[in-house]
Amino acid sequence: MKSFRKEDVIGKTAIDTSGRVMGKVNDVMFDLTGTITFVVGGSDGKDVQVPIGRITGISDHVIVKSELVGGTETSVSGASCKFCGASLKAGEKWCPRCGKSQV
Repeated sequence: MKSFRKEDVIGKTAIDTSGRVMGKVNDVMFDLTGTITFVVGGSDGKDVQVPIGRITGISDHVIVKSELVGGTETSVSGASCKFCGASLKAGEKWCPRCGKSQV
């Protein structure tokens, strides 16, 4: 698995898997328990803290798993990234593995 430095992610655009631009990554925080959080500046000027568990890929963009709607995410049977072959969920416009657009 590839490792990333803070400098590799600061300034990248964070996009959720439904294709919504969340904002730019402003900082990376951690605590003494090892929890890592990305700080994303939203268009409204407010920072959003994104736990590392929601980050699904880093390439030209930081890809963030969409929050669950109604408690579930539905898989699309047979749908896969046209670039790397990763499985895609319903409505994903960005690949969670390679970060490339699917539209």
